Amino acid sequence: MTNHLSRRDLLRTTGVAGLSLLGGGLLSACGAPGGSSGGGTELTMFHWAGAQGEVPRRIGDAFAKKNGVTVRYIEGTNAETFPKLVTSVQVNAKKPLLNLGFFNAQSFAQGAGEGLWAPVDDALVPNAAKVLPEFRRPDGLGVYTVMDAMGILYNTKVITTPPKSWLDLFSPEYRGRVTTWDAPAFSVNAAPVINKLKGGTEDDLSKGIAAFSVAAKKGQFNGFVSSIDQLRQQLNSGQVVIAPGFQGVAQPWIDAGDPIGFAVPSEGVMAFPEGFQLVKGSGSAQLEEAAKLMNEILAPAAVSSYSAATATIPLIEGAELPAAFRDKPGFQLKTVKEAIQLDWALLAKNIQQATDRWNRDVKAYL
Repeated sequence: MTNHLSRRDLLRTTGVAGLSLLGGGLLSACGAPGGSSGGGTELTMFHWAGAQGEVPRRIGDAFAKKNGVTVRYIEGTNAETFPKLVTSVQVNAKKPLLNLGFFNAQSFAQGAGEGLWAPVDDALVPNAAKVLPEFRRPDGLGVYTVMDAMGILYNTKVITTPPKSWLDLFSPEYRGRVTTWDAPAFSVNAAPVINKLKGGTEDDLSKGIAAFSVAAKKGQFNGFVSSIDQLRQQLNSGQVVIAPGFQGVAQPWIDAGDPIGFAVPSEGVMAFPEGFQLVKGSGSAQLEEAAKLMNEILAPAAVSSYSAATATIPLIEGAELPAAFRDKPGFQLKTVKEAIQLDWALLAKNIQQATDRWNRDVKAYL
């Protein structure tokens, strides 16, 4: 198995709790802080572990040497680092835990609500203008660089024709052999996607949850998974034959020869964008140098390297999709442009209400 899995190891160690309001997402295993040689202005950058940290760290070290600054690193997960960042700002708004960090869409939304992010200066970060229009931030807070795609994972020995729709999760043909993630992991359990297909919005997941409720009462679900290892094991064994899941998670399994496929639903994959944020409260010199470093990380060649290491899709114009992924439907630009995009801010505000409804109307019937 390749190191593509490392940024999803959060699900292995924290389960669905890691996908709660405080920075939920599919990220990496915990790591240790480190630093580059340099002097002058000191920056702290948060990056994900394993392959997800290699490119940002390499660029950070080169930037430090070239510009005479010190770049220190925090390696870890959104689940552990985001709450610490919030706490650090609450203790002293002028001394945030970090100055530049790599976060997922739900943390982007949560951080905006907490007032954590500093606006991106286009003059210092000209590469921000290269983000695909569909993924630009209208509030000027942060820049998405790549996205993962959530679609349908399935056992290729049992399901020989790839599923065509999100609604295949509810097909009677698979009754008792379907799984997903428990609440509050709505960023990964497909309830918001089904809700959207049913005409709902992220501020009220009742339509999507109702669909899951009907299915649960009919015995559609084998149960809920709490880690990606569990999901992989159940798909391999045939205990589960279909489930919502991420392309970046599945690709290493597929490369390893597992009987697992990734299907792009006709309604579109769910976009799960990820990128960089500047942290409010950093000193003016820190923000300036962090913005310049962000710009180098956003360079098309750098994003291409990151995509190759992590099985993610570049969102920067000029960044090349790795050759190994170019013939795969889930990595095509068409798939990106037609992806289902969630309103992460609305979703973050309504997780508790949705969780209460899910527990009552879905979980209670398993």
